[in-house]
Amino acid sequence: METFKKLLKLSRSEWPLLAWGLVFLAISSAALLVYPHSIKRIIDEAIAQKDQSQLNVAAFIALGVFAIQSVTSALRYYFFTLAGEKTVKRLRARLFTQIMGQNITFFDQQKTGELLGRLSSDTAVLQNALSVNISMLVRSLVQALGGLVMLFMTSAKLTVFILVIIPPLGLLAAKFGKKVKAISKRSQDALAASSGVAEEGISGVRTVKSFAQENFENNRYDQRLEVSFGLSKEKIRVVASFTNLVSLVGLSAVVFIIWYGGTLVIREELSVGTLTSFLLYVITVAFSVGMLGSLWTDFMSAYGASGRIFELLEKPTEDIETGLAHIEAGQIEFQDVHFAYPSRPEFPVLKGVSFSIFPNETVAVVGSSGAGKSTLVQMLMRFYETTSGSILIDGHDSKSYSLKGLRESIGLVSQEPVLVSESLFENIRYGKPEATISEVQSAAKKAFAHDFITSFPDGYETLVGERGVQLSGGQKQRVAIARALLKNPRILVLDEATSALDAESEHLVQKALEDQIGKRSTLIIAHRLSTVKRADKILVMQEGRVVQVGTHAELFKQESGLYHKLVERQFENSKETL
Repeated sequence: METFKKLLKLSRSEWPLLAWGLVFLAISSAALLVYPHSIKRIIDEAIAQKDQSQLNVAAFIALGVFAIQSVTSALRYYFFTLAGEKTVKRLRARLFTQIMGQNITFFDQQKTGELLGRLSSDTAVLQNALSVNISMLVRSLVQALGGLVMLFMTSAKLTVFILVIIPPLGLLAAKFGKKVKAISKRSQDALAASSGVAEEGISGVRTVKSFAQENFENNRYDQRLEVSFGLSKEKIRVVASFTNLVSLVGLSAVVFIIWYGGTLVIREELSVGTLTSFLLYVITVAFSVGMLGSLWTDFMSAYGASGRIFELLEKPTEDIETGLAHIEAGQIEFQDVHFAYPSRPEFPVLKGVSFSIFPNETVAVVGSSGAGKSTLVQMLMRFYETTSGSILIDGHDSKSYSLKGLRESIGLVSQEPVLVSESLFENIRYGKPEATISEVQSAAKKAFAHDFITSFPDGYETLVGERGVQLSGGQKQRVAIARALLKNPRILVLDEATSALDAESEHLVQKALEDQIGKRSTLIIAHRLSTVKRADKILVMQEGRVVQVGTHAELFKQESGLYHKLVERQFENSKETL
C-alpha cells in the first residue's frame, strides 16, 4: 500500500489526464455492459416474435453501442497510456538526478551496470504498470463489478453460484501474487547483475581483446543470465499454474451455468434471450477477472521493481548549494590530515599530511605509487571527507564552502580525461556551459588545442566519439586542459596530466601548462620529474606522509633523501637530463 501511495504521488501531475481517461473508461464500460442486454432484446423481442422492423432497430442500437464503446475505449487507452508515459519519463529523470546527486562513496559501492539496470529494465517494468496495465486494471475492475450487478438483475439464481466461486479465486490470486512479487524482485536483481557484467565487458573491451579473454567474458555474462533465466522460469511456472487453475474453474463454471440455465429454460422459468444475455455477462465478468489475475502478476513484478527504484529515490543526496559561493585567492592549507577510504577503513592512506600552497604558487607532489598523491586531489575536491585534521582554503575550512562553489573554483585535469560523446565545442564548454564560441576558442588556444581542432573538416563541431576515442591521448589531454582553463579557476589541479603521453604530446601539453604557472594556485601530481622541476615547491610523499619539502635544487642536494633517489632512478631509466 505504501508503494502504491508513492506511485500515486509520483503521477499527481498527470491526474487531469487520468481523470479524462476515467471518464472515457466509464462510458466504454457502460456501453460494453449494455451490449448483452441488446442481444437479449434481439432474441426475445425480435426473433421470437419474428418482427423484422424491431430486429432492425435492435441491431442498429447494438451497432451504435459498439461504435461508442470502440471510440471511448481508444480514448481511454490514449489518456491512460499518455499519463503513464509522462510519469515514467519524469521518474527516469528523477532517478538519474538522484544517482548523479550521490557522493563518490556511493559509486565506489555500486556497479555502473546495476544502476543502468534500474534506469532501464526496472523503469520499463514500471512503465507497463503505470501506462497500459493501469488502464486495463481499472477497466477490468469496472467491467467485473458492473457485470456482477447485471448478472443479479438478469438472474439472481444463477448469480449465486458465481459468487461462491469468486472468493476462493481471489485468495488464490493473492497467494500466487505474493510468490510472483518475491520472484520478480530477485529476478530484477539478477538482471541488474548481468547488466553490470555486460557494462564492464563493453567498457573495457580493449583490455578484454588485448588479453584474448572474450570467452571468459562471454561465460561470465552467460552465468549471470542463467541465474536470471532460472528465476524467470520459476515465475513463468507460477503464473502458468495460476492461469491453468483459473481457466479450469472458469470453464467448469460456464458448463454448469449452461446446464443449469438450460434446465430453467426447459422449465420455462427463464427465456432463451435472458440465458444468452446472462452467458455474455458471465463471459464479460470471466474475461475481466482473468485479466485481473494476469494484471495482478504484472503488478507484483512492478512492485518488486518499484521497491528497488524507491530505495534509490529516497536515498539522501549531496547538498551542493549550502556554504560559501566560491574561492577568492586560492590559498590551500592541509593541517594534519588523516584519511582512509570508506571501503578500506583499516588501511590509512594519508597519515598526518600538512603543507601549504599560497595564492598563484605552484606546488608539485612526487613519490612512488601508493604514496597517497592522488588522494590529496580527492580530498581537495571533497570527493571524500577527512578522517581527522582539516583542509583550509583562504583561511576557511573546505567544508564551509558549498560543493558547487568549491568545485567550480577548481580546474582538474586528470591522467585519463573523460570526454562526453559530443562535439569538441561542447566538450570544452563543459567547463562553462554558458561560454561563447570566442571564449571556447580562447581557452583552446591557451591549451595549444586550437590548431589541431581547426585542422579537422568540421573544426569545433567534430564529434569525439564515446569517451573521446576519436582523439589521440595528447589531443584529449589538451581538450581537457582547455575545458579546465575555460572555468578560469582559482586553483588548477594536474593529476598525472602528462604521464601517459609520448614525448611530442607531452611537450605541447607542458607548453600549455607552463603558460598558466603563476597565474593561479597550481597543484601538480606527477611521476615524471621534468614536469615538476619548475615548481615553486616540491612535496615528496612516502607511505601517506610528506617526508621532504623544498625546491628541485634543494631536494636534489640531499643525497640521502627520497627525492634524490627518485631522480637518480628516473635518470637511469630514461636518461632524462634535469
